[in-house]
Amino acid sequence: MKTIISLLFLIGVLLSCTFETENPAKMDLTINLLGNPQCIYLKSPETKAEIPESQSCLEFAFDKDNRKLILKHIHAAFNCCPESLWCTVTYRNDTIIIQEFEKNMGCKCNCLYDLDLELLGINKGKYKLILIEPYLGTQQSLVGTIDILNQDQGSICVSRNAYPWKGN
Repeated sequence: MKTIISLLFLIGVLLSCTFETENPAKMDLTINLLGNPQCIYLKSPETKAEIPESQSCLEFAFDKDNRKLILKHIHAAFNCCPESLWCTVTYRNDTIIIQEFEKNMGCKCNCLYDLDLELLGINKGKYKLILIEPYLGTQQSLVGTIDILNQDQGSICVSRNAYPWKGN
């Protein structure tokens, strides 16, 4: 009788367990928007942009000692006069999804911004990175693979041709 009860208990334990093979290492990521970004059109004309306004780019650098991914979203589109800007981050399987937001559109125009971001709590690895932008429309998403096992820095860029980006 004890053998049958033990066997039933073992079967119950095995049936109640879930095995997650896609995401064995959970990461609790935090994202911070640094500084107070300004519309690039309001910056000094002496500041020459290295990346044309027909491009949207995400540059990254990995700080392994602090488990921090330093990101710069070049030419992020937002309203010209937002009350505030912020981002959220979600981690699923091998994918990092960063979504950008604005609060209260204060003007009837849009503008490009350069956002400095920190992603805290990341482990060395290879990840698919997806950036969800509020004014993207039907244009190509900023998506790419970053391999911070073998490459501490790099960039992902896509072409843009709709307002407020200045097309080719």
